Amino acid sequence: MKKSALALLALCLLFALAACVPQPAPSADTLGTAVAATLAALEQAPPTQPPPSTPLPTATVSEASPAPPTETPASPTPLSDAEAIKLAVNAFIPSPVDPATITVDKIQGDLAYGGIPGAYFIAAKDGDEWIVIHAGQTNPPCNAINPYDFPVDWVPECLAEDGSVVDRTNGGETGFQSLGAPTWSDPMDSRGRWYLVTTEGVTFKMQDSALVMTAHEAGGYDEWGLGAVGDQTDFALEVTFKTGPACSGLDRYGVIFRAPDPSRGYVYEFSCDGRFRLYLWDGEAYTGVQNWKTSAAIIGGASKTNRMGLIVKGDQVELYANDQLLGEYEITEYDSGRFGLVVGAKDTTNFEARVDSLRFWNLAGS
Repeated sequence: MKKSALALLALCLLFALAACVPQPAPSADTLGTAVAATLAALEQAPPTQPPPSTPLPTATVSEASPAPPTETPASPTPLSDAEAIKLAVNAFIPSPVDPATITVDKIQGDLAYGGIPGAYFIAAKDGDEWIVIHAGQTNPPCNAINPYDFPVDWVPECLAEDGSVVDRTNGGETGFQSLGAPTWSDPMDSRGRWYLVTTEGVTFKMQDSALVMTAHEAGGYDEWGLGAVGDQTDFALEVTFKTGPACSGLDRYGVIFRAPDPSRGYVYEFSCDGRFRLYLWDGEAYTGVQNWKTSAAIIGGASKTNRMGLIVKGDQVELYANDQLLGEYEITEYDSGRFGLVVGAKDTTNFEARVDSLRFWNLAGS
């Protein structure tokens, strides 16, 4: 059966070839020989293998490669005080210099002293920031240095508003440095020496090592609370105030002294726009001893610190702002009395003034 099929296939191939290329008619012997040779070749040929199946391409699922993790940038290393001071110096002087030529010789609390080529500088820390108060070869203005209480050996002299030289080594015009150590000091960490007043207009309270006075109504009157100390005749008083976050115009704060009772006395005040005044309140009427007067010694504005001082002897009082003498005045109405703290608001509702510290010198008999 197999041979017959092969023979038939061979004949078909011969016929197909003959159809394409004309050939002379073969003889019977030639045809038989050709068929036999074709059959023999077919029998020896390996069986035809089907073509290998072509595998289907495998679908590749494309997945987005994850982004490399983002590194959190390291927090910058905080500057040292010396580095921050050098930056402040270069920001202050007209022509910046190589920081390597700036020397920070002394850092004492929030104050610093150092040198730059051919000059010196003094700086103070305001919150977290160092600021340069003065740099050069000349004496600094007293108004600039007084709020910061620089040591006398750092700044032995300063210039008054009129250009005269103030000798800080012997007190000069300040008066207070010649008084020596105070009789007592109050860091305002307790209410022991103070009556905490609460009225419709004001509130006094102890908070965060300070006595905080709040005047609730803009346009209200001055109100005060006396200290729990006896009557004083001759004395000196220095009070450190700091204004609140809102402070403008004639919002004001200060002290009352020579008060024979809570309804009378002399009132000395600073305003938020940099003025001061001294008046007498006799229980019924206001008498201006010094009406509002501007002074560059007073630092105006919100969140500012000022030191208020007064030296009372007999019928004379000397008024100070940040160690600078503002004037001398005659006070003859009362020769003794208690002292206390005062606050009032002209422009700001809930105006705050905090008392951070107080120093007292008893000068009776001096």
